Parts: sequence; C-alpha cells; structure tokens
Amino acid sequence: MENYLDKSGKAMLSATMTFDYARSAEKMTEFNCIGKDNLAWKEGPFISSPANMPDIDRSYPYCFKTSKEFAMTAQLVLGENPKVSENGGVKIPLPPKDEHESRVEPVLAKLAIIEQFELFKEYLSTFDGPINKKKRKAWEGQVDPLTLELLIELTDRRNELTHDSEYFLPTIKEAVEYFYKLRQLALTLIEAHKSQVKS
Repeated sequence: MENYLDKSGKAMLSATMTFDYARSAEKMTEFNCIGKDNLAWKEGPFISSPANMPDIDRSYPYCFKTSKEFAMTAQLVLGENPKVSENGGVKIPLPPKDEHESRVEPVLAKLAIIEQFELFKEYLSTFDGPINKKKRKAWEGQVDPLTLELLIELTDRRNELTHDSEYFLPTIKEAVEYFYKLRQLALTLIEAHKSQVKS
C-alpha cells in the first residue's frame, strides 16, 4: 500500500506542478489576461515578481519561442505548403479550449487521470483486486456495492479518455478528485482483502 500511495502521490504532484507551469506561461501570452487588475492574476497559477522587486508589466501579452519538436510536429501536420494568412502567419489547427480558455488543462488532466488509473490498477493486481468485470463479480459481497459502483464509474471515465475521440474535457480539479477517490478505493479494497485473508 505504501508503495502505491508513494507512486501515485509523486505522479499527481508532478502532474499538478506541470499544469501550474504550463498554465502560468499560457496566461502570460493571452490577450484576455491583459491588465494588472485582471482576474487571471487573482488566483494561481501565475508568474509573478519576487518580493521587493518591480511587478511584471501586465499591460500586454508576452511571446514565447516554440520548440524544435513543436515546429517539426506542425510541419508534419500542415504539410510542405501550408496556407498563409493575410498577416503572413500560418494558422495551427489546435483542439478546442476548455471552459476556462486553457489548452493545457484538458491535455494534462487527461494524462494525469489515465496515469493515476494505471497506477491504481497495478496496485490492485498485487492482491487480485477487482481490476476487470470478471474480478469485480468475485468481489461482490466482500465490499459495499457503492464501492464497486464507484470503481465502475472511475473505470468508465478512464476508458472514455483513453479510447473515445470525443469526451467532456477534463480539468485539473477533476484529476485531483479522481486521484483522491482512487486512493480511498485502494484503502477500502485492501482492508476488505485483509479481512478475507484473516477469515
């Protein structure tokens, strides 16, 4: 159990920290975040100046240089002669934004949810836990039916994010709640397993 809690905890901290870095940079480059009193700067994540240093100028959006890997991917997606806009640039076909106007949040939340489920599944396999329908059936009567219902709900969401091309975009808040529910399920299931072994 300790190993699962340690691995899942580190993975989720890494995912939320990566989200904070990505979303902070994203906010710095957006026109809708201009202005010192903008709501974007009231709640983190965001980049700020250190204490006793001049504040960051938020009267304009900043620019960032993309990586060679992004450029290579864009070339593969757009082809050799992409259509040039009137301003001389090329429009990159990106997926839709979430409700908070973030492109980074749904991508990172999806990856975090899938990773957390895989770590959970790996842990369940150490004591023949209910990792699939057949094994779930064997666990009926050993745990509260609501426990198995929650397991089905979390499995369905992971499957949706893994296998479907269209789905309700996940958020980091959902990923953290998902992480919490999996950890609670892990505790419930290992306790039930220990009880069965004793009897």
